[in-house]
Amino acid sequence: MSETILKAKDLSKTFSNESVQQHVLRNLNLEIYKGDFTVIMGNSGSGKSTLLYALSGMDRPTLGNVVYGDTDISKYSNDKLAKFRRDHCGFVFQQNYLNDTMSALDNVMVSGLLKNKDRKALAAKAKELLNKVEITEQDYNKFPAQLSGGGQQRVAVVRGVINDPEILFADEPTGALNSANTENVLNILSELNNEGQSIVMVTHTIKAAERGNRIIYLADGVISDEVELGEYMGDYKDETNPNQDKAIERHKKLKDFLQEMGW
Repeated sequence: MSETILKAKDLSKTFSNESVQQHVLRNLNLEIYKGDFTVIMGNSGSGKSTLLYALSGMDRPTLGNVVYGDTDISKYSNDKLAKFRRDHCGFVFQQNYLNDTMSALDNVMVSGLLKNKDRKALAAKAKELLNKVEITEQDYNKFPAQLSGGGQQRVAVVRGVINDPEILFADEPTGALNSANTENVLNILSELNNEGQSIVMVTHTIKAAERGNRIIYLADGVISDEVELGEYMGDYKDETNPNQDKAIERHKKLKDFLQEMGW
């Protein structure tokens, strides 16, 4: 059995505007398992990002509980939630939110220094991770504007994992990228997952969703259904892929599931 690292229990989120109430999440129950690459999909307005923010402690549910291990974080103070996110969560968003006045290396370092005060050890770790995503020494001191969009997002991914998060939360991480940079970032996420990183990602594309092993489909704030895809088998269109037949079968399984969901 897979180890559960996060639970949402009877989760509801309601936004109120004067006399109008919008029920975005409705008594939702969900478990996230260690080592999984969990993908959340659904039509616009289905509650995908709201669920991600509630699970990660970035936003509070109106009702229900979010439990990490044996700890219910739903009632944490704002300061305690911020510390929890720092110590247990990593984040990658559609917009990279890098500091324009800081170098690529410093953008990663400043996040790591919130938890690790050993600057020398942290710098070595940051450089190792940046090299891994092909941000090399010649790019360490470049400002974000001097990097490509894909380069900026790769720096953002490193920033998200510098503190060894239990879960990396990704909200449309390739939504602002071209196809080549999308592939690069997805490859990095797949590699992180292969190394044991638990990932929860919101996406609206099949291309990104295929990287997950578990797909959860939301509609009107509830989970309609989910499908288990198993290990990512590579690009189903790549004729040189030794697992192409399995990749094609896996792609069809996902596509059939999404069609059944009305996507």
